[in-house]
Amino acid sequence: MRKSGFRYLMPILALSLAGLACELPDNAASQAGPAATQTMQALATEVELTLHPDTAVLGESASESESENEAPEAAVTASPTVTLTPTLGAPIVSVSVDTNCRFGPGNVYEYEGALLVGEEAPVVGKLADESYWYIENPDAPPPQCWIWGMYAALTGDQSGIPILTPPPTPTATPVPIAFHTEFAGAISCGAYAFFARIENTGTLPIESLKLDVVDTTINLTNSHFNNIFATSVDCTPATTPRLQPGEVGYTFTSGFQVIGNHEFKATVKVCTQDGLAGECATATFTVP
Repeated sequence: MRKSGFRYLMPILALSLAGLACELPDNAASQAGPAATQTMQALATEVELTLHPDTAVLGESASESESENEAPEAAVTASPTVTLTPTLGAPIVSVSVDTNCRFGPGNVYEYEGALLVGEEAPVVGKLADESYWYIENPDAPPPQCWIWGMYAALTGDQSGIPILTPPPTPTATPVPIAFHTEFAGAISCGAYAFFARIENTGTLPIESLKLDVVDTTINLTNSHFNNIFATSVDCTPATTPRLQPGEVGYTFTSGFQVIGNHEFKATVKVCTQDGLAGECATATFTVP
């Protein structure tokens, strides 16, 4: 009932205010215009509050809600710093000392070239422990070879260098007959005896020998031939009929009156059969 009464009251109030405005002189009306307008707005507001008492509350809540729901200003995000990763080239090797390049990683392999100071070569492989590097052969052919890493310096990307298995170690060709000889001393056995030491470094037994010694100071030569070998430096040594591979024996020739302060040249010939027959080899040395 209250709301219905105010619904009819609004037109009446409006007409009353309009009548007042008409009764005022023109200048008064113009002066009172703003005040009348404010009065009407105030009355309208009061009527609205009477008819809808929750309007103000709702309006304030809506305003606050709109404020709360406003999208926050976009946060300023700093652009990430871009770090450029340097691009490394292919691995290259150089050396501080001239280095041989071989068929395999080691001195037992055949020589195939060399990497010299001031030269560079691409690296195409390595041993697992990086002690040797497999490179493009600067003296090709063959196209690749191995260098020792002692004097090597690498540049470029080394992460992708493959680990290689070295080729089989070459098998040494057996030497049928070979030996090493040197001066073993001189002792007086009535006259001076000049002894030579002989080591069999071949693969066949040594059965016979001949020793020629020249005193170059007085141009005197003494020779000795035998099918046996002494086992020590002695005037009456024990003997052996042959020298097997790896064994050591001695031979001597006597007849020298002076040994000290003289120069000597010795020639030793050994053979695989008695009487200096079969396969033979010869070596020389000088004293002093």
